[in-house]
Amino acid sequence: MYQAKKIGIFISHIFGEFQRSLCQGIIDKAAEFGYIVEIFSSTDGEDVGSYSLGESSILRIPNYDEFSGVCFASDTYLLPSLKERIAQTLAEKCTCPIIEVTQRKAIFPAVVLDNDKAAAQLTEHLITEHHHQRICYLGNCLENDFSEKRFQYYQSVMEKYQLPVSENDHYSCDYSHEAIDAAASYFLKTDTRPDSIICYNDRMAMSLMDALYKRGLRIPEDIAVVGFDDLEIGRNVTPALSTVAFPIYEMGNTAMNLLLDTFKGKALPERTVITAEPLYRTSCGCAKKKNALPDLYENRLMERIHTLENAMLNNIKMTTTLYRIRELDEGMELLEKFLPRIHNCHEFYICLYQNWDSIPSHIREITSAQEEYKDQNILTMPFAYKDGKLLHPCSFTKKHTLPDYIYTDSQSAYIYSPLYFEDREFGYVALSYKDNILAYQFNFLTWIVNVSRMLRNICESKQTDLMVSRLEDIYMRDDLTGLYNRQGFHQLSESVLEQAKRDDTILLAMVFDLDGLKTINDNFGHLEGDFAIQVLGHALRHSCTDETLLARGGGDEFFVLAADVTEETAREMTVTIHKYLENYNKLHTKKYNISVSGGYALETARNISDIQKLFDNANQKMYVEKKTKKKLILKNSAEELA
Repeated sequence: MYQAKKIGIFISHIFGEFQRSLCQGIIDKAAEFGYIVEIFSSTDGEDVGSYSLGESSILRIPNYDEFSGVCFASDTYLLPSLKERIAQTLAEKCTCPIIEVTQRKAIFPAVVLDNDKAAAQLTEHLITEHHHQRICYLGNCLENDFSEKRFQYYQSVMEKYQLPVSENDHYSCDYSHEAIDAAASYFLKTDTRPDSIICYNDRMAMSLMDALYKRGLRIPEDIAVVGFDDLEIGRNVTPALSTVAFPIYEMGNTAMNLLLDTFKGKALPERTVITAEPLYRTSCGCAKKKNALPDLYENRLMERIHTLENAMLNNIKMTTTLYRIRELDEGMELLEKFLPRIHNCHEFYICLYQNWDSIPSHIREITSAQEEYKDQNILTMPFAYKDGKLLHPCSFTKKHTLPDYIYTDSQSAYIYSPLYFEDREFGYVALSYKDNILAYQFNFLTWIVNVSRMLRNICESKQTDLMVSRLEDIYMRDDLTGLYNRQGFHQLSESVLEQAKRDDTILLAMVFDLDGLKTINDNFGHLEGDFAIQVLGHALRHSCTDETLLARGGGDEFFVLAADVTEETAREMTVTIHKYLENYNKLHTKKYNISVSGGYALETARNISDIQKLFDNANQKMYVEKKTKKKLILKNSAEELA
C-alpha cells in the first residue's frame, strides 16, 4: 500500500558530512516507527555560478499536505533569500509540526547544537591539565558569528584563571594557506612563544600544524594545537588532533523523537539543546596513544583519490556524451550507462513537468508556433530504475511526487533534487540508496548539472529547429501563398527527379498563369490581385497530392512537378483546378472572375536540364491556351464599374 506516514527534510547540499549524518539519524529513527523520509535537497552552499539561479524550484516538488512532520535544517543554506523563502513556504503550506535544526535564531521550535561552550572546556583543559599560560585563538573571518562566540568562551575562561589575552593572542583569517601561514607568523612574532593555539575548526588546525612544522616546531612538545569538528583526517594524523565531536546523528534522532512526541499530543519545546563534547588526543599533549592502523587510513585516502580521479574522468565523459543530445529518448537511453557510477544506488527516477520544453512566447511569435498546453498537475517520468531494472516510462498526476506504483510496498527514503538551468525549471530527480544508508557523494552534483544541461540543450535544439524551419520558409517559400518560391522549387526538384529515376517513372511538369491579373490590379487594386493569386494557390493545393511539388514562380506564374503521373491523371488535375475556380466564382461576390491558363508535359528525365525542357514544353502549351481563351475577367460592364 501507499505509505502515508512521511517525514519531510529540507536541507542543502546533502553531500556534506553534517547533512548526511543528520538525515541518517532521522531516517533510522523514523524507520523504527514505520515512517519513511523524503529529503528535498538543493545545491546551495556551493558556488555553481548562474546555474544556481533556479534553486528555489526545490519548493515546487513536495506535496506539503502529505507530511506528518518536517525537519528544516536552516543553517545549511548559505543564501539567506533561499532559506527565508523555504521557511515562509513551510509556514504557509504545512499543517504538520516543524522542527528546525539551527545554531542561529530559530523560526520554528528548534534542536540546537551547542558547540561553542566546548571552546571553554578546551581552554580550561589546556590550563588545568597541561598548565598552559599563553593560549592563542585562531578564528575564521568567513564564519565570523560562530567564530566570535567561541572566542568569547575562550576569553571568559582566560579571565577566570586571570590569564591575559592581548592583541597578539588572537587572529582571524580565511582557509587559504597564505592566510594560515600569516597567522602562524603573527602568533610567533613576540618573544614568548604560545603554549597552545585553539583553532576555529579542524581544517584550520591542520593547516596551522603544517605551517608550524615548516618552522621547525614540534606538536605538542613546542606548541599544542586543538580544533573543532572531529574530521576523519584529524583522527588519523600524527599527532592525533584534539578536537570537539558534534553528535550530528544524535541530533537527527532527537529531532525525530520530538516529532514523534507531537504525534502523541505533546507540545514541542521551543528549544532543545544538544551539547558537543571535547575529545582529547595527542595534539594537546594528552596520552600519546598511537593511531589505530594508520596505514589503512593512508590506503583509504589513496582509494578516495583514485575514486575522485575516476569521477572527474567519468564526468568529462558524461558531459561530452550528453552535450550532443537533441532528443529526450536518446538522452534517457544514454543515462542508463552512467547509472552504475552512482554508488549504492537502489532507485533512480527522472520526473519532468509537462511544460519543461515549452517554447518562449517571443519565439512562438516569430515562428508562428502554436501555444503549448500547460497543465501543472501532469508530470512525465521518462527514466525509471529500481532494483537493477529499468521500468517503463509513464505519466502521472502530481498527487504524489512519484507515481503510485513506485510507492507500493516501498520503504525507501527518497532524496529529491531539482533539475533546472538558471531560471528554467525542468523537473526533478528522485534517488534512494540500498538499505536506506545514505551514500550521497559530491560528484553526484555533476550528475545533476549534466542532466540539467542536457535538458537545456534539448529545449534550445527545439527552439533552434523552429527558427531554422522559419528561416527555410522565408528563403524557400512564397509569403503570399505559402507555396515554394523559385529557390525552394529548384532545391526540391532534384529529389523529385531522383525519385523518378529510382522508380523508373516519368515526370509531370505543369505551368499555370493567372488570367487578367493586370486587369484586376488596375480596376480593384493590388490587394485584390494578391487575393486572386492566393485563391489560385489554394486551388493547386486542393487539386494536387502532398507528394506534388508546388511553387509560385513570381507574379502570376505557378509551377507543378510530380513523379509517376499518367496522362489521364494530369488531365484530371487540370480539370479539378478549373472546377475549383469556377465554383469559387459562383459562390463569392467578387466583381471579377478568377481563372487560369495552363499547360503540361510528361517525359522521362535524367537530369535538371531535362526538367527545364519539360517546363519549356508546358510553358508553350500554356501560352497556346492563353491565346485561344476568351477572357471574361470582369463580371460587370465598364459602365457599371464607372
